[in-house]
Amino acid sequence: MNRFEVATRNSYTNATHIFKQHVDSLFVDSETSDIALSCYNRAKPKYDLYQASHNFHSSQTGTQGGKVQTMTVTLKGMPLHVDDWESKIKSVYKIDSERYKILFSQGKAPFNNGTQQKRVDAVETLLLNIGSDASLAAVKTIIQTFYDAMLVSYNLKDISKATTKTESKATEVTRINMCNVMEGNYGLLLDAYQEEPTLASKYFDEAYMSNTLQMSFDLAVKQLTTKSGIKRTYQKPLTQQFQIINRLNTTLKVFLSQKRNGLVGLVFVTIPPMSDDIYNLVDMGDNDTKKFLNIFNMDDKIKADITIKVL
Repeated sequence: MNRFEVATRNSYTNATHIFKQHVDSLFVDSETSDIALSCYNRAKPKYDLYQASHNFHSSQTGTQGGKVQTMTVTLKGMPLHVDDWESKIKSVYKIDSERYKILFSQGKAPFNNGTQQKRVDAVETLLLNIGSDASLAAVKTIIQTFYDAMLVSYNLKDISKATTKTESKATEVTRINMCNVMEGNYGLLLDAYQEEPTLASKYFDEAYMSNTLQMSFDLAVKQLTTKSGIKRTYQKPLTQQFQIINRLNTTLKVFLSQKRNGLVGLVFVTIPPMSDDIYNLVDMGDNDTKKFLNIFNMDDKIKADITIKVL
């Protein structure tokens, strides 16, 4: 597993920090260290591509927000426009007339409620139903103007979302490529400094990485119920530990199982009520054959509320 990819997954903030620290620290030593220069030349082009793609993606995200906001504002003010249209139509066709009922067959609800698409469709339907009715020509012009403006906002929103989605995928490609080159550099630097591996550590923000790679799970477990909390393979299962915070007055059993939501076996750890403590993976079962870490709530009245941190 590429730990740089894991540490930057779902967070371009983490990615930018980790990538920049690596490239900057290599650049500082590039004039005096051949291995630093080599690793810098490998990483810098990947980093530049990531930065360019990420910056463009960020700008598109902001643009999308503006387009969505424009459509939101349009729909927010729509009820006042609908009231105006209805008032003008009522001055021509009485509310109990057949013609009025055709134009507002469901009242004003389709215009003021529902999804954006349904509300756009409601205005389009009203325009079609008015058709070539000369007595409603003036109000039709007003409705058409509103509809045209609304349609522009709606279409721009969709175009912006599609563009943002495309740029997001492009940024992901550059992120993964940068993670791959960092993994390669990690091996090259460790090989170059095999007599003193700590000399390679300055090219990677290990403290930041360790904090990022720590995983935390917030779980609610119903009364007398088993819930699967984590499924993963641990690099060092014999020394792997968990911090388990039990916030309520419930007693829990935490154990490893071959199946999701498997039954409690002979090996488990008991978590007392209102506790915060550190526990060993080996005390919960055999990690070689059992990959699911499950939690059983022994209480028949209170739902459990816990946090499990992978240390």
